[in-house]
Amino acid sequence: MNDADERLDDDLVVVHTVLGAASAYVLMLRGETHSWNAPMLEDHVERAIAHGTAVILDCGALRFADAHLLRLLLHTRARRRLVLVGPLSEAFTQRLAVTGTTDLFPVAPTLTRALAAINS
Repeated sequence: MNDADERLDDDLVVVHTVLGAASAYVLMLRGETHSWNAPMLEDHVERAIAHGTAVILDCGALRFADAHLLRLLLHTRARRRLVLVGPLSEAFTQRLAVTGTTDLFPVAPTLTRALAAINS
């Protein structure tokens, strides 16, 4: 299942893809996460979690990722297997390092490698 891009606001686009053979729900984020689009982003993440499979969050096209995204990552990780696809922005990489959460989130360089990590 592929949904059309859904524009949350002028700053963030979320694309949903379910990969049945790989048992993964992929959310690709493009743009920026901020407090004003956090509630809608939470709805998208909840949809992925409710699907009942692993979640792959492609962050390679994020220009800015705030603390709200970090909170969503922690929430998702507590409920489903989670792999990120990078590269992560320098600022978000530093946010993970400063908060001591870097090791909690495996980051794959490509979707193919993220799928392999999910299936291993």
